[in-house]
Amino acid sequence: MSRFRHAAGAPVRLLDALGEQGTFYLRVFAWVYRAMFRYKKEQTRLLAEVGMGSGALALIGGAVAITGFMTFFVGASSGVQGYQALRQVDLTALSGFASAFINTRLAAPIIAGAGLAATVGTGITAQLGAMRINEEIDALEVMSVPSLPYLVSTRLLAGLVAVVPLYALALILSYVGYQAVSVLFYGVSSGGYTHYFFAFLQPVDILYSFLQAITMAVVVVLVHCYYGYNATGGPAGVGEAVGRAVRTSLIGVTTVTLLVALAVYGNHDTLRIAG
Repeated sequence: MSRFRHAAGAPVRLLDALGEQGTFYLRVFAWVYRAMFRYKKEQTRLLAEVGMGSGALALIGGAVAITGFMTFFVGASSGVQGYQALRQVDLTALSGFASAFINTRLAAPIIAGAGLAATVGTGITAQLGAMRINEEIDALEVMSVPSLPYLVSTRLLAGLVAVVPLYALALILSYVGYQAVSVLFYGVSSGGYTHYFFAFLQPVDILYSFLQAITMAVVVVLVHCYYGYNATGGPAGVGEAVGRAVRTSLIGVTTVTLLVALAVYGNHDTLRIAG
């Protein structure tokens, strides 16, 4: 009977958790104005930490390095599979088209979102979770420093500022990886590759890709801040919060990709091929 009651109450608990998270996110957005004008030094520190990491791992463990490596090798892997698929129909000259289409609309945004969750997101959850179990957040409240704008809204602003150059680098590296495999390894004509790449690379697609990346950054930062800010149960609870935050943010990244695809490309012919 107790198991039945527990299972029957699951939808109610889910709605309660969603409502709690939604309230938290609205409060974070409401405090953005205070974080923007009152905590500029904290924003600068967080911006450097989000983009480049900290300590000995700054060169190899920052979001820029990890996301750049991920998108480059995903672009290279896409180049391998794309070339083999096009070779079966004798259209290897269209490798440039495949790069402009796949990397811009799908591969680069998803990998960049996953990279943000794995680097920036996990760091945020661990930091805020450690502060919560060490009662540092409560200490801020005792000193009349509102913890939500100081700890969460500042991280949201830092993430929004950092994601633009970070994603620009990631997108460029995905193009470079695809072209390097196609031209240098498989011998596709460099001129033909460049021609079809720029012929099918539409500026509006790049704009949509950046909007998608910015939305992903907001989702990732908010989700990880929520789980870190509300962590309980000591060090083990922080680890559990990191795991839950990563799962939730990855679901959010793929959901954003689907919604953008439906909204932008669902009812419009953005690709036209005519003979």
